[in-house]
Amino acid sequence: MTVTLGYAEPLDDDFGKEHLPSKIGGKPRWLDPTCPLSVDKVLCDECASPMVMLMQLYAPEDEPAEAFHRMLYVFICRNGSCHKASARRCMRVVRSQLPEDNSIYTAQEGEAGSSCSDDEDDVSWALAEQVKPAPVCAVCGLSGGKACSKCHTRTYCSRAHQVADWDAGHRTQCGNNALPKASKSAAHTRKLQCMLYPELVIVSEEEEGASQLDIGNDDYDDDDDGSDDDGEDNEDIKPEDMALVPVTGEKVEDSEVDVDRAFLLFQRRIQKNPDQVIRYTRSSDSSEPLFVSDMGKPEAQADVPDCEVCGTAREFEFQIMPQMLNYLSIDSADPASVDWGTLLVYTCPKSCNGASGASTYAPEVVCRQNFSSQGIGEKFVRALHGDDSGITRQIESLRV
Repeated sequence: MTVTLGYAEPLDDDFGKEHLPSKIGGKPRWLDPTCPLSVDKVLCDECASPMVMLMQLYAPEDEPAEAFHRMLYVFICRNGSCHKASARRCMRVVRSQLPEDNSIYTAQEGEAGSSCSDDEDDVSWALAEQVKPAPVCAVCGLSGGKACSKCHTRTYCSRAHQVADWDAGHRTQCGNNALPKASKSAAHTRKLQCMLYPELVIVSEEEEGASQLDIGNDDYDDDDDGSDDDGEDNEDIKPEDMALVPVTGEKVEDSEVDVDRAFLLFQRRIQKNPDQVIRYTRSSDSSEPLFVSDMGKPEAQADVPDCEVCGTAREFEFQIMPQMLNYLSIDSADPASVDWGTLLVYTCPKSCNGASGASTYAPEVVCRQNFSSQGIGEKFVRALHGDDSGITRQIESLRV
């Protein structure tokens, strides 16, 4: 099974020209800018506030033809307390797609945009001249169906974001033509940007040695030859090996905290590429997530219902790794902050909507799996980025 890894990188000077980016945070770049998503599709079921975009992923398909251009958008509520509820109440995934022959894009020779599909065609896509983007919310980039009653030029997805924009600076700017343009925008823009997640581009590459490392969590075999590509002994994980550090006469931090087999395999797998924020595995073969725990695995129908459009069982496509949290300007010390072990995205394998070429938004499914031990996720992510709070030493001591 081929695994493509996504990494977060700063924006470059050419990013503003990219119409089909894979990226974290910021406002969505709609596959069809004439038809942005309506806010009612991404209202949090806990607090009723509009969610903001966590990431978007350009993942085109060869089949069906209607999915030649294909974008997945992941939205989450920024209110950490809402994430105490199930993921389906505070997270959403929607899919948008277009056929190659459409009225939105024209093909141009040039470098292909980055995506987790690793499209090798030397073609770039530009908006057709006749395309006029629809108004979008000045705060979050969703469909802007409401306008400022005073200036009638600033548009919003909801009253909540109209009030937020007013408080951020539009109150003093609206209709005040005496203010220089630069003075009107700088501080105001910074405040609005703080309401979204920081914007970063996602670049991708194939996981090195993926074929040798491809050990599914559910079919791990203790009776195999006990070796991997590094020649390390994987045979018979013993109880003392299930601790975060070997059990010795010397007590060290977290030595009595047990973790399950899935977490051990998770740690081992990502050590080779510790900065990965995305794992993309969609293929013709059945793909399996890299689970962070033996507990809380999604179940068919209960957690991953069949596609509402065509009735086909959804399949796993990609997962969002805990490393992404490091890029979201989240206060990890706040117990109410947004957190996850991994987010698993399941989609219709037929990419079934869009038969008529219309760029509608099809709902897909995101499931959240948390780490099995309290606090392990935060320590693990900190350790990966240089803050050795004990777990780096523990990972290196694992015999898996």
